[in-house]
Amino acid sequence: MRMVAGMCSRPPTSSTGSGFHPACCEIRLENVSGEQFLGRAVTMKQIGVWVLQPECLMLPSGELVSQHDLLVEGDQIAAIVPRGRVPEGAVVHEATGMTLLPGLIDSHVHLTFSADGDMVRHLVEEGPAAQTERALDNARRTIVGGVTTVFDCGGRTDVMLAVREALSGEGAQGPTTLVSGAPITTSEGHCHWLGGGADSEDEVLAMARALAAAGVDMVKIMLTGGNVTHGSNPRMLQYPLDLLKALSGVCRELGLPLVVHAHTEAAVLMAASAGAQVVVHATCQNGDGEISLAEPTVAALLDSGIVVDATVTVGALTDFPGATPRAAYRHEQRRAMLPVFARLAVAGVPLLAGTDAGVPGVQPGRVGDAVIALHREVGIDLSAALLAATRTPAEVLGRGGQVGSLAVGMQADLLLVNGDVRTDVEAMRRVHSVWRGGRMVVSAGALLPVPEARM
Repeated sequence: MRMVAGMCSRPPTSSTGSGFHPACCEIRLENVSGEQFLGRAVTMKQIGVWVLQPECLMLPSGELVSQHDLLVEGDQIAAIVPRGRVPEGAVVHEATGMTLLPGLIDSHVHLTFSADGDMVRHLVEEGPAAQTERALDNARRTIVGGVTTVFDCGGRTDVMLAVREALSGEGAQGPTTLVSGAPITTSEGHCHWLGGGADSEDEVLAMARALAAAGVDMVKIMLTGGNVTHGSNPRMLQYPLDLLKALSGVCRELGLPLVVHAHTEAAVLMAASAGAQVVVHATCQNGDGEISLAEPTVAALLDSGIVVDATVTVGALTDFPGATPRAAYRHEQRRAMLPVFARLAVAGVPLLAGTDAGVPGVQPGRVGDAVIALHREVGIDLSAALLAATRTPAEVLGRGGQVGSLAVGMQADLLLVNGDVRTDVEAMRRVHSVWRGGRMVVSAGALLPVPEARM
C-alpha cells in the first residue's frame, strides 16, 4: 500500500453528514514521512482526512464496485466518492489490487476458549487471570484476521466484562467486544461450568435480570444440550417453550437481544416462535441424529424474522491439537447441514458468518473462512456472504448505526485484503491492513505495536 498526496482539482461540492468539509481538507505533510504515517497509528487522527483507493470496494448495499475511493475523517467514514474526485491535498493510500471491506464481525466467539481438545479442562481448572490472558491473546489473533467486532457468546461473566473493558480503550489490540457473559443453562447442562446455571422459569428470568444488571450486551440461552460438555445431549431440550417465551419477553423489556443455542429442529422452531433474534447452529437434528428440516419450520423462521448463525467453521477441520474421534462426526454433521443452510438462504432466511471461535478446531479470526464457506459450499451470492459477516450481524445485534458497513458517519472499522474478492474469494484469507475507529492496528498482515501515546 503506497501513500501519495491527492492531486484532484475537482473536490466534492458538498459536505457530508459526518462533518467533512472539502474546504477544510488541505493537509500538511512536511513533518510526517510515509513510514511514520503507516507505522504509527496515532498519526492518522493527527493529520485529518485521508483516503483509501482500492481496486474493489464494498458499498453499504453489499455491491462490490471498482473506481471508488473511501474518505475517512478522524474515527468516522466521511464519504465514498468516484475515482478522480479526491479532495486536493488529501493523503491517499493507494491499495492497487486490494479489496476494501468493512471490518468483519464475528457474531459468535468464545474468547476464553482454547480451541483444542483440552478446552473444557482449561476453563474448569484455570482462574480468572489465566482466562483473561487467553482472551486478550485470542483478541489479538482475531483482529489480525480482519475482525473488528466480536460478539462473545459465552464466558465467565466477570472475566468477559473485564475483557470488554480492556478492549474498549483507544490503543486496544483487538476487536470491539460485546458480551453475553455466562450463557443461561441448566445446573448440569451445556457449559454449566461458566456459571449460568438456572433450572426453573423464575431462576432463568432472575439470571437474565442479573446479567443485564451486570452490564452484558445480550442474553444467550442453551435451549438444547451441546457437544463439548460431558453428559450433555445436543438432541435433548433443556427448557420448554413457555419458559423461552417468558425469557424473550424479559429480554425485550431489558432491551437486550436474545441468542438461542439450538441443535434440533424442534429447538429452532421454538426459538422462532418465542421471538428470539438469533438462533445459533440450527443443526436441525431429529431424535435419531439425522438432519431434517420441515417446511413449517422454514415458514416460522421467515415469519419471525429471526436470523440463523450457521457457524459453518465448526467441523470444517478434523486434525487439530487434541482432536478426538468426535471431530470426524462433527465434520460429517457439518456436511449434512450445508444443504439445509442453502435451503434456508434460498427461502430468504438471513444467515450470519459467526465462527464459534474457541471451540475445538476453530481458531480465532476465521470469519474469512466462514464467508468463503457460505459462498462456495452453501452457495449464496458473494455479496450476501459478505453481508453475513458485516452489516447483517451489526443490525440484528443492535450495532447497525455504528459498524458493519462503509456508510457515511459509521465508525471507520476497515479491512483491506490482498486481491479482488470478485474473482478471487480466497483473498478473504489474505488480510493486509485493518483499522479500528480510523486507527491502523494491522499492517502487512501483522499487528502493530501499541501506540506510544498509550504506553
